[in-house]
Amino acid sequence: MLLTTTRDTLLKPLTLVSGFVEKKQTMPILSNVYVRKSGDELTIIANDLEIQACINTKAEMAGDDFIITLPGKKLQEILKAIPENSKITLEQQDSRILVKSGKLKYTIQSLPAEHYPLLKLTDTPICQLHIEQNKIKHMLGQIQYAMADKDSRVFLNGMLFEVKNNQLRMVATDAHRLGFINTNLNEAINNHSVIVPRKTILELYRMLEDNTDNLLIRIYPNQVYFEVGGKQLITKIIDGKYPDYERVVPSDNDKLCLVNRVELLNAVDRVAIIGADKIKTLTVELSHNLLTLTCRNDEQEDSRDEIDVAYNYENSAIKICFNLNYIRDLLNNSSTETLQLAFYDGQRSVLATIPGEPDFKAVVMPLRT
Repeated sequence: MLLTTTRDTLLKPLTLVSGFVEKKQTMPILSNVYVRKSGDELTIIANDLEIQACINTKAEMAGDDFIITLPGKKLQEILKAIPENSKITLEQQDSRILVKSGKLKYTIQSLPAEHYPLLKLTDTPICQLHIEQNKIKHMLGQIQYAMADKDSRVFLNGMLFEVKNNQLRMVATDAHRLGFINTNLNEAINNHSVIVPRKTILELYRMLEDNTDNLLIRIYPNQVYFEVGGKQLITKIIDGKYPDYERVVPSDNDKLCLVNRVELLNAVDRVAIIGADKIKTLTVELSHNLLTLTCRNDEQEDSRDEIDVAYNYENSAIKICFNLNYIRDLLNNSSTETLQLAFYDGQRSVLATIPGEPDFKAVVMPLRT
């Protein structure tokens, strides 16, 4: 017998690393997870040669110490099929592993653990910092939508982590929109910046919890290391020069509009019923204390809605068009009640901020009509 424990002792860490496991890999062993038992600690590791997640779990378990690899997705589906809180047993049968729970039995293939390509940290860290994981989870959640996905400009397919003047600044952009957020650090840190891949950001966000445990971030010349509560993430960084984001943030948008975020989001969703299929153009018209949204589609259908806002400019009406999904993403990923939208005219980018919170900025470029 290799192991006897509860279903969730295996399923919970396996779920956290599942984003790194693909069924179709150039190396078959990367479809497996690396599983190590040492005393009452179970370690599960998965990687795709670029990013590696490692989850350590302490729980009541029986069996000898071992190191094996198991098919990640298949094992996850097996464990999901077993009732919660059930006892499970793993037994080795040559190159196969027998998974048992009650009268239920599965036999799955294993591959030699010594062939698993574990990622190792190289060099010495350039700098390290600590930040509460609920804070960084909140920060990531507000801007991660703005990262590019599979853009030919590789440096856009990630998020900039910049340590500057004892602040941690995070920036995401796909060249059509931008999210910026920063926080003060409680320790003196050397200035440095790296571009963290999109996949790492999404998986890190999934791993973080809503508590104040400190997340350790170590930045290396070619890697970044994250650690909190028995979870570790090692990632390669994207090599490239990130755009000068400070030049993208408008500094002279002087027409300010205060809007209830949920009311605006609901209005966007309502008008999106018309026009969300092919033409994703959202037209925004601002007049004194009134915001009007319209959408049209190829079939000459249209929708229109109005909401009350605080826009105290009687002679400064603005008409501007946006990609509907960009506005929707901004509104969906913010948790504030009130947003401030700053306009210059109907042709330049809009700047979204949170009143009283200077650490967050979002920029959305208009569509050219």
